[in-house]
Amino acid sequence: MLMMLVVLSLFVALATLQFGSVNATLVGERLVVLAGRTVAPFAAVNRLGLPLSSVRNSRALLERARQTDEDIVALHVFDAQGKVVSSTAELAPQEISADARRWRAAARGAPWYRETSDGFVGSVDIAARDGRSAGGILVVYPGGGSQTQVRAMLAELVLGAIGVWLVAALAGALLLRWGLSGMIRHFDAIDAEYREFARGGWRLAAGFRAPMPAAAGTLHERLDAAAARYRATGRRLATLSCDPQ
Repeated sequence: MLMMLVVLSLFVALATLQFGSVNATLVGERLVVLAGRTVAPFAAVNRLGLPLSSVRNSRALLERARQTDEDIVALHVFDAQGKVVSSTAELAPQEISADARRWRAAARGAPWYRETSDGFVGSVDIAARDGRSAGGILVVYPGGGSQTQVRAMLAELVLGAIGVWLVAALAGALLLRWGLSGMIRHFDAIDAEYREFARGGWRLAAGFRAPMPAAAGTLHERLDAAAARYRATGRRLATLSCDPQ
């Protein structure tokens, strides 16, 4: 049972980690898709040689994208240097974080996403006319919802593992009882005969003849015979010790 408990604990831990990894991947890919759908008007302006900040109603465009998921914290449009030129946040940062700039550089123009201590970020670059990056769109997403899902999955796995362990323990106990039933009956019979033999000895010591039980077994007969021989030997020894010769 202890080994099964260890195995179930390892299974729960690995399954929870796997679920957390898959869930984080799905969230990140969704952020990248959302950012990619929002790129079009900014990319069109850039192809005309205009800066990204010249897009009319840019905040309204970003807000429309943000409303597809109320949990989204903010969408930021940033230029090639990482300076934020438009955002849905009331207090928008002046530029994207140093970590975001590093991850963007490592992606080399490809869409990317990362899980952070606060949640998730995903980004898609806006290509310039010369093929270089003119900036991008960064989506910021909280991690609370993902953590709640992971905790819920952990709770379900723990309850399932406890149920499996209890069923296995009960089945093991029943199988063990069934497997040892013959031996248990044998020991019960021995114990019953021993108690009967002890009661017979007490009756003899009190001067009464101990009746042979109707269902006396071999062990009882052997014990009775051994006791008789013991008493006979004791009497002979007593006679010899009293004979002066």
